[in-house]
Amino acid sequence: MTHRSIDKVLSEHTQDWMSIPGVVGTGIGQRDDRPCIRIMVTRTTPEIEDRIPVEVEGWAVEIVETGRFRAR
Repeated sequence: MTHRSIDKVLSEHTQDWMSIPGVVGTGIGQRDDRPCIRIMVTRTTPEIEDRIPVEVEGWAVEIVETGRFRAR
């Protein structure tokens, strides 16, 4: 069971995840009707998969390949 809110966990780890080459964003999504942490990447690579855990403090983490974001 988790002890800290997903918002706090995401906030604490976002800077580290954003420093990984290819990571373009983080956010909160849904998996199996439960909140999860989403890490958006330009392209999924072995390095990204090695550096991003599948779970943090009881919250599931998923990698989502989005490509680069562009301002409109």
